[in-house]
Amino acid sequence: ELLGNSGTDFKGKNHRTVVKLLDDVIDKEEHDGIRLKKSGPEGLQWSDYKSMPFTQCVINETLRVANIISGVFRRTVTDVNIKGYTIPKGWKVFASFRAVHLDHDHFKDARTFNPWRWKDNNLGTSCSGNFYTPFGGGPRLCPGYELARVEISVFLHHLVTQFSWVPAEDDKLVFFPTTRTQKRFPINLQRRH
Repeated sequence: ELLGNSGTDFKGKNHRTVVKLLDDVIDKEEHDGIRLKKSGPEGLQWSDYKSMPFTQCVINETLRVANIISGVFRRTVTDVNIKGYTIPKGWKVFASFRAVHLDHDHFKDARTFNPWRWKDNNLGTSCSGNFYTPFGGGPRLCPGYELARVEISVFLHHLVTQFSWVPAEDDKLVFFPTTRTQKRFPINLQRRH
């Protein structure tokens, strides 16, 4: 299967989802420009990765809408009061990334895939604060977050510069229990010349 089947890491499920979401938004010119600078089958360099600004917007939005990690469990180290409720010390709580990433109070049209929201605003949020946490944060920030972003960028670069695709059948995004395509988004690939 071209797009992976793991569903337990960033690249497996999100490759399929990002291809579904890419249908109308990918900037092929950004990737073709990089390819035209190369002589022959030369590999991508770090500077090439850094020259994919819109691709980074697409990745940000994919992670916001369809993050493989729906949240994390944490144990309270003291009593915590939230909106009149007390969570006793030692209890486990579930911090839901999806609840924040798909909250209309934090992201305008939260269930709409809109990579342009990241163009002028690095946080992509409609309010201040840290509401974009696809890789966690603070001392528990995922140490492989940059590698994951590089992997999907390289995948997208090769996909859009070497192939064109059309959906093999109609498919749609569903948001429960996780964001995914109903039919795993089957596509017909054709090599570009």
